[in-house]
Amino acid sequence: MQRLFQRLALAALLASGLAGAASAESQKTFKDWSASCPDETRCNAVTVIATPGSASADYVLHFDRAAGINAPWTLGVAMSVHLMDRARPIEIRIDDNAPITLRAGTGYGPYGAVNDFYLTDPRMASVIADQMTAGMAMRISYIDVTGSPVDLDFSLSGLSASLLWIDERQDRVGDKRRVAAPAHLGPAPHVAATDIAAAGGMPPQVLDLHRTRSDCEDPHSTTLGQIEPLIAPLSGTAILYAIPCTAHAYNITYRLYVVESGEIGGTETLYFADYSDTHGWIGTDLLFNVSFDGATKTLTAFYKGRGLGDCGTSGTWQWKGHAFALKEYRAWSRCDGSHGPGDWPRVFPARP
Repeated sequence: MQRLFQRLALAALLASGLAGAASAESQKTFKDWSASCPDETRCNAVTVIATPGSASADYVLHFDRAAGINAPWTLGVAMSVHLMDRARPIEIRIDDNAPITLRAGTGYGPYGAVNDFYLTDPRMASVIADQMTAGMAMRISYIDVTGSPVDLDFSLSGLSASLLWIDERQDRVGDKRRVAAPAHLGPAPHVAATDIAAAGGMPPQVLDLHRTRSDCEDPHSTTLGQIEPLIAPLSGTAILYAIPCTAHAYNITYRLYVVESGEIGGTETLYFADYSDTHGWIGTDLLFNVSFDGATKTLTAFYKGRGLGDCGTSGTWQWKGHAFALKEYRAWSRCDGSHGPGDWPRVFPARP
């Protein structure tokens, strides 16, 4: 699936329109904020949260205002990880003030891009802006598209000076600070939260579970680092993650997980039926050489007993709302060249 968003490098973000490419005369840094007026049409102030040691900005909190005597500010946060679930409320708290809850659609929403969220209730946005300019710290709390809670803590040190610098550049000193939805951007197209989550890669809680609850090789090892995990939406609230566990000459094992972001959410390890002539039916948390058909929600696994593929097992499962149901299983244990994968005997459903 093509990525719906890219990780935001701060320099690229500033060049994209939140701040624009600015000369030394048209930008200034005030403690933790940077103010910029790259041209005559728009000015902005930004602060970021970035991964330590990285030049990339994970989150960018930004004020933006067009030129013009009546132009309001816009206030938003762009994010490259842990995107908000746009169907849920968010909570904003500045210092020790009472938290303010904003409802999806009426209080905030994505504009321009699915990863750039703006405050849209003019009254509440202006209250928040006033608290921000008088405050020291701001926390935004929300549920992300995988159903996980997220707290973002932004410094407000330097914000008031940044906005005053912009007021001076735009000849707006003393004007009442109004905040509104961005008139220069259209609402972002609706994209299912599970599609956004799938495009965003592997969530930390899945990787943590994989590393602590399995005997698998590290997915970033030399052997597995070049093997992409399988990530696919299963429903409006469920996402499938298949992470490589081991790799051999012609078989790759995967451990599979489902992340459910509904009211009863969480991360679950999946277990599947496996068959051998020696042991009969057993359970396993590993599947070989998996693939997934998103149109039919069908999962396929194929194990080669040897490189010729004349022995092994294959199974297909279909997602049934809350679990995978076994549709067919085939097995042939004698590597004698007598059977190819297409004609291995079927062991489920049992032959009449």
